[in-house]
Amino acid sequence: MAIHCHNTPGLPDASLHIIRDMILLALDATENPAMTERNRIEARATLAEALDAMEGRA
Repeated sequence: MAIHCHNTPGLPDASLHIIRDMILLALDATENPAMTERNRIEARATLAEALDAMEGRA
């Protein structure tokens, strides 16, 4: 039986951990020097917002 996270009904905790890890990996990818600064800032802000929302801080 899957355990569900209290702030995101319907998603098992394991799925939330996978999503969180994917967001963190994407944040790391924004460190690529070939990415423009504007795109980097926008990507990092969006990913950080998604992480905050997923963790219930938004």
